[in-house]
Amino acid sequence: MEAITTMINALRNLAPGSNPFECVLGVVVAIVVLRMEITRNTANMPQQSRGNSSVAHYTKVLQQYAPETIGLLVCLATAATLRIHGSMAVPESGEIDDASMQAAQQIARDWPVLISADTLLSLQAMLRLLVLISSGVRLGGGPSLITQEAAAMSCGAALARAALAARSKDYMLDGPLGGNLPVALELISLALLLILCRGIRRRALMTSAFTLCVSTWISSRNHLSLAGDSLTDGLFLFAHIAELLAAFAYLSRALLFDTEAECVAHGSVALRFAHVIMPLQACLSAYYFVQAFEFVPQLVGAGHPFEILQFGCVAQVGAYAGAALLHWAESAESHGSLGDMPRGAAAPVVL
Repeated sequence: MEAITTMINALRNLAPGSNPFECVLGVVVAIVVLRMEITRNTANMPQQSRGNSSVAHYTKVLQQYAPETIGLLVCLATAATLRIHGSMAVPESGEIDDASMQAAQQIARDWPVLISADTLLSLQAMLRLLVLISSGVRLGGGPSLITQEAAAMSCGAALARAALAARSKDYMLDGPLGGNLPVALELISLALLLILCRGIRRRALMTSAFTLCVSTWISSRNHLSLAGDSLTDGLFLFAHIAELLAAFAYLSRALLFDTEAECVAHGSVALRFAHVIMPLQACLSAYYFVQAFEFVPQLVGAGHPFEILQFGCVAQVGAYAGAALLHWAESAESHGSLGDMPRGAAAPVVL
């Protein structure tokens, strides 16, 4: 219980008016402290024989996660290649003015590695697609949290992004990873989410539909004025609000199902892979909207769109990190209880 007390104290010490990203940092520190506490408390527990058994265990783990590891390496290699050979998209020679050139040069100075802050959102789309591919391919191979309400709300967000790309180019991402690449990633994600929505229960479908209607109402009262069209600008906020609600649906499913012993026993590869990647991809958008998306009064179409984007993305990090923390704590507890099992009993493989 010392780790829980440390976590509560760390969260209390955060000033109410502090930067939202500092809250995420505090949660991460608390998670690290919890991990150290779990390691210390389980050090004296009965351990399985090391040596060949440990090698066999990690060999089996590598074999299980081989497709996801290869996919992650392919994504990183693709992003690195586009970054090396790409550049900021600038207007054609007849349309270049001093303001455009100065803006492009300032962005390059502020983001020397990524060239543009939009690269963070492109990387997020890649990682999110990788999780959806893993969940779709391994569907039926174990428990998954990206189903039912979470999948339906994410599907609504992906559909909104696809409609946004078809209506206007004002929200297209810039940089070496921008342009049509994020649009293609969203279309593939939409197709995978439709697959993950198969077999959704009627009650879950009605709940998701009502939640998306609420998201539509909120986005109609809080949106930017970047495109100059309330419907187009509202689609951008709707996608982020739907993603925020999908993150909390993901967390609620983790609270209801992921704590059961059968989830640990099945050892779902897609489930554990999602618990690693989903907090990471959420951090990318949170960093973008907190650090790079500066408040501009002229871009406010209605309500408080900047606050919704910033605090909503930070809340997504908390939801996905909370679900992951819950899962790993349950896995560690299940792994620590193996010493009480009779000899010769089959033990689940826990990463």
